[in-house]
Amino acid sequence: MERERTPQVIVYFAVYLVFEGLSFRACARAIEPFVKRTHKAVWDWYQDIGSNKSFHKLFRLGRERVRIFAVDETVITIAGMQAFLFIAYEPFEDRILGLQFAWTANSIAVERFLDDLTRKYGHHPVWTDGAEWYSLACQSMNLRHHVYEHGTWLWEVMERAVQRLKDRTESFDDLFPCRNQGSKCRFAHINNWINVFWLHNQPMYHSFIKAIKNVLI
Repeated sequence: MERERTPQVIVYFAVYLVFEGLSFRACARAIEPFVKRTHKAVWDWYQDIGSNKSFHKLFRLGRERVRIFAVDETVITIAGMQAFLFIAYEPFEDRILGLQFAWTANSIAVERFLDDLTRKYGHHPVWTDGAEWYSLACQSMNLRHHVYEHGTWLWEVMERAVQRLKDRTESFDDLFPCRNQGSKCRFAHINNWINVFWLHNQPMYHSFIKAIKNVLI
């Protein structure tokens, strides 16, 4: 007999609970009044939502509200090796616009990241800390490049955003390490997690979860 499909509202709520701090096992117990599922099922939902691009698109900031791309990178440890995590931020809207992993930080990786951003949000000035790879990538893509100075309000905003993302990502990898070590790691589990991180920081997503709570209650 085929198992009854889990209602989507339960799936979304379960993933929300995980990101709020519950373990997968605790989350499975929390949804028992509605459906009985294993912690492995919750893990699978988490990965599915993280890879669902059409779902993410529903909560993306409208391109007409984007004024600048504030871009920075941070070094993180994944699968026992150092990697780079790039982040694009809209400081006036307080929204994460995009995230990208790369084993190396160079103009090619940045250009790939900026190309994805411009396709989603249009062409906007790029503000960075002045690393060489940003200047080269912006020049190649004909984007205006500006450098924010250490200690300015934009520098402080980016430092907070990057540090929060770095801490949460490395903590996730510590708890759920990649099975492939070193360069064989393809970031699949981390990429899906980071997509859920992006969702969790979108105001419209919180409104969506609030509506689900009202249904369940």
